[in-house]
Amino acid sequence: MGDSMIEITFFGRGGQGAVTAAQIIAQAAIRRGLFASAFPEYGAERRGAPVRAYVKLSRELVLAREPIEKPDISVVFDTRLLSVFNIPAITKSYIVLNALSIDDAKQSVGKFSGKVIYVNAYEISTKHLGKPIVNTTMLGALLKVLDLVDVDTVKDLVLETFGKRLGKSNVEALEEAYKVAEVVVL
Repeated sequence: MGDSMIEITFFGRGGQGAVTAAQIIAQAAIRRGLFASAFPEYGAERRGAPVRAYVKLSRELVLAREPIEKPDISVVFDTRLLSVFNIPAITKSYIVLNALSIDDAKQSVGKFSGKVIYVNAYEISTKHLGKPIVNTTMLGALLKVLDLVDVDTVKDLVLETFGKRLGKSNVEALEEAYKVAEVVVL
C-alpha cells in the first residue's frame, strides 16, 4: 500500500485486544520513522461488547483524531461484527478476517470488492496462549498486507508489551498467523 495515509480500523470485542493491537501497529510505524495515531472507541464498556480502535499511519504529520468512516484496511476479530458495522460496505481495500474456515470467511464477507485475508486466529491463539485472545495473531495476518511496518519491529513491541514469558507465546502466535494467513478468492 503506497498512499500518503493508511487508515486501519480494528473491530473486536472487549477483552480480545483490539486496542492493544492498534497501539502496537502505531508504535511500530513510529519506530520506522512514520507518523501514527491510535485511539479506541468503546460502546458499553464490558467484556464482549463491540470495540473499535482506529489507526492512522502516514509519512506526514497526523493531526486528525476522529473515527475512520471508510478504512483502507479493516481487521475483524469476530465474523459476527461484519454485519454489526457493515464492514464490507465501508472498507476500501482489505478485510483481515478471523474466521473458523475459508468457507466461513467467504460466507461471512458476502460481496466485497477488495481482498480478504483469512486466518483462524482462534485456533492459533488457543494453541500458543491457551486462550482465544486474538490480537497478536491478527497482527500477524495484517502484516501480510501492511508493508509500512515490518514483522521484526512488531515482534519486538509484542515482547515489550507482554513481557518475556507471555510475549514469547504471543510472538509465536503472530509468526504462525503471518505464515498461514491467506488471500480468499471470493
